[in-house]
Amino acid sequence: MITVIAPMYNEESTVNKYAQVTLKALSVLNEKYNYEILFVNDGSRDATLQKMAEVQEKYPNNCGIINHSRNFGLEGAVNSGLRKAKGDAVVVMDADLQDPPPLIVDMVKKWEEGADIVVASRVARTKDNFFKRFSASCYYKLLDSLSGKLKLEKSAANYRLLSRKAVDKLLELPEVNTYFRVNVPFIGMKTDKVEYDRDKRNAGETKYNFKSLIRCALDGLTSISTEPLHKIIYTIPVTIVLMIASIIGMFIYHDIYFALSLTVFIFSILFFFLFLALAVIGEYVAQIMIETRHRPTSIIYEYKPSKISEKK
Repeated sequence: MITVIAPMYNEESTVNKYAQVTLKALSVLNEKYNYEILFVNDGSRDATLQKMAEVQEKYPNNCGIINHSRNFGLEGAVNSGLRKAKGDAVVVMDADLQDPPPLIVDMVKKWEEGADIVVASRVARTKDNFFKRFSASCYYKLLDSLSGKLKLEKSAANYRLLSRKAVDKLLELPEVNTYFRVNVPFIGMKTDKVEYDRDKRNAGETKYNFKSLIRCALDGLTSISTEPLHKIIYTIPVTIVLMIASIIGMFIYHDIYFALSLTVFIFSILFFFLFLALAVIGEYVAQIMIETRHRPTSIIYEYKPSKISEKK
């Protein structure tokens, strides 16, 4: 069986179209596999859950629903889907149809050839604006530089296929604050990829704003490495050099106002490094607090499996 996990938050305008396109794409596999879409309603405030129920009533054999008690975010929704997915291969994808469902067939072929993980990699980001392309490029370069032996797929998001063995190993990881894009390459296993051109969003609006993107980036950085903590030590020689320069400047220049201005400027840089170091340490301390609480990434309020899943 093939299970497709579709996290949704306030996507009432997308549910029906997504179900039609995805089920049509999966029907190509009908001779060899059973298949299902596992919708995850992540605390939507619109009619998303109602639309999911209508789709499940129309396709009871091929659609299941997970309903969260509130909004937990994408990582929590993905985790809920993985915990309930019964498929021998499990596909995680965004439900805005920017990731083309027909690509699942190519991913399944790679899985049949022996891959435990199949990553969908974007050929280019031509439909994104300049800021998004530039920031994404910088972010992934930074992640790659901090990842050490862990190799991340560039230009790849959550659109991936995992074998049952890979899903089980992923769920065995003990951390609470999971980050799918990092945890999947962490478990290793044989990995292949398929390439595609990402389309524009089919309907609705993106749920990511600047604040949520920053939060996502910080979670990625802290989950992949402790290297930022080690880098703090490099602020010590920089601080010493700047302090010496400040003292020398006061002795060399006889103009007291210039010397004071130079001193204020240098100490401003020193305070910047200090607060940057504190921010990095604070982020890791926050992650430690999250892990020690052992609170779940999501709470499933209701689960309505597809009929095929119930049989399995």
